Amino acid sequence: MRKYIFVLLFVSGYLCAQQQNKFSFELQGNTFFGIGNNFIADGLKPFTGFGFGLSGKLYNNLGLSIEFHRGFSDVKDVSVFGDLHSPTLTSLDIVAFYRYQATEKFELEGNIGAGSIQINSKSNYRSNGFQEGGTAFIIGAKGIYSITKNNSLYVLGGPRLYFLSTLTEMDNAAADQYYSKATLFNFSLGLRLYF
Repeated sequence: MRKYIFVLLFVSGYLCAQQQNKFSFELQGNTFFGIGNNFIADGLKPFTGFGFGLSGKLYNNLGLSIEFHRGFSDVKDVSVFGDLHSPTLTSLDIVAFYRYQATEKFELEGNIGAGSIQINSKSNYRSNGFQEGGTAFIIGAKGIYSITKNNSLYVLGGPRLYFLSTLTEMDNAAADQYYSKATLFNFSLGLRLYF
């Protein structure tokens, strides 16, 4: 088994070394807000925060990215979200992307993936607060524009949809749907450095 993993890593490394602008690091500011009829849209204000990620092209214009996001919010409606405060959203995403070189300075990137989302809130009644989390299906896009002559530093921005599913067990089917499924819209702006 180790032999196969070694061969896979060697071939991946070889393919990566053949392309320029292969790997990148990005730092971004972002916002998440719930859309539709769900507990995040009705109970919380938008999350604002930061994110960073590493990505690499694996074959031609296809690649993988690992991203971390953290956002901070406030409770909008305690009757929906509960008597909690200072909610923090943490997301760890793995996405596959396709990068299209539109011009010498401008690229478009479409992405699809999965993520793990955790919302931690403080409580006046529990010392360790309240946690809820789930998995998300992700689909999005980015516009990427070079701001340097050697195309090593880019400014980027784009939308993403997160379709969050959490595990709840409620007797009322409508309440279970309301608290177990949420759609979040994310918009990010940032910088990408190729190396």
